[in-house]
Amino acid sequence: MRTCILRNLLRISRESLGGNRNTRLLTYSQLRLTRRFSNNKPDRKPGDDENASKGDDDNLATAINKKYKAFHDEDADVILDVSEELQKISLEDISAQQQVHDPYVDINFTHGATGVYDIEELVALLERDKAQNIFVASVPKEYAYVDYIVMVTGRSQKHMHALATFVRKVYKLKRHPTDLIPKIEGENSKDWIALDLGNIALHIFSLSAREHYDLETLWTVGTQYDDKSNESQELNIMDKYNAFLADLQPADNVR
Repeated sequence: MRTCILRNLLRISRESLGGNRNTRLLTYSQLRLTRRFSNNKPDRKPGDDENASKGDDDNLATAINKKYKAFHDEDADVILDVSEELQKISLEDISAQQQVHDPYVDINFTHGATGVYDIEELVALLERDKAQNIFVASVPKEYAYVDYIVMVTGRSQKHMHALATFVRKVYKLKRHPTDLIPKIEGENSKDWIALDLGNIALHIFSLSAREHYDLETLWTVGTQYDDKSNESQELNIMDKYNAFLADLQPADNVR
């Protein structure tokens, strides 16, 4: 459209020049169409543009803060590589293994009133270490032997030896310097282990040996009612038992 207008103006100019040489020349300027954009806001005063720009920046920052959370290093999860993760697991296993159970927890290390062990303390210690079928009998004073005899059954030879060893260790922690350290009689036996604790005689049996010797009957009803004691044998059970007791001697210098 613009080209068409310019062409018509040029033609009119030529006709005018041809018909009348004295005609005044006309000068035409090319018009250019411009566009103007408006935000339909009232006229701003000087300095308003700067304030408006600052306000827009503040609004933008507020909108971003509402939608997104600022990242901080301390809030981030630490992601380990394979070797570090394996090392972490290994350290956790080592820490768990180091939490060793104290075998002497809740044990009274005070010397007993009637001996290194009072009978109640020894029974509690045997129950704590899973001794089976605990039997306690009071020994008559005229025997001049001990105040009590205690019989228990071990689950295995290892358990029998562990019971005897632990009772002896606690004895050493409770005793006075003048108390003799007991010797473990029959330490390597699979059936019968004994300790002379001064005021208490402790016998630890295997299940088969305890049923065979049946010392509970001997100490409860007496020899006159004990069938095994009345059996005529070349070396009967009472002879064996008396011989065994005669060999019980405390170990003076055992530690």
